[in-house]
Amino acid sequence: MSELVGIFPPSLNHDPVRRALECLQEGFQIIGYDWHYVYVNPAAARHGRRPAEELIGHSFFEEYPGIDQTPMFARLRHSMEARVPQVFESEFTFPDGSKRWFELRVQPAPEGICVYSSDIDPRKRRQLASARDRAPLLVRMWRTIVGRPQTRSSDR
Repeated sequence: MSELVGIFPPSLNHDPVRRALECLQEGFQIIGYDWHYVYVNPAAARHGRRPAEELIGHSFFEEYPGIDQTPMFARLRHSMEARVPQVFESEFTFPDGSKRWFELRVQPAPEGICVYSSDIDPRKRRQLASARDRAPLLVRMWRTIVGRPQTRSSDR
């Protein structure tokens, strides 16, 4: 019987899994049970507008003050504590006040949770603009259905 050979790369720089994570367009991060960043790939660093080196080993709360008060964090905490996966969309507000939409896929892992992020901001903004554009049409249709003619400001 042949001996089983383990596949261990000579260094982290040559680890095929790490190299694959580093080239993803989607963000991938591992957050430990103590809410410290364990790993952040380049895409996740871009999504958070922070270099990965500034995040890894540091507290989630120190790097993004107030994040623990957001609906997004409530979802992350639920995944961490209940050990359940989740998929949801979240609008993230950056320290400078700007905002961006992300789809987050949260998966419990032995180290804590893994968070996959996709930047969906352009699609989400188109959806929201389309909904705003349709709102007046829907109001006119509703008024027609219930028998109330639409009044214009010039008719008053």
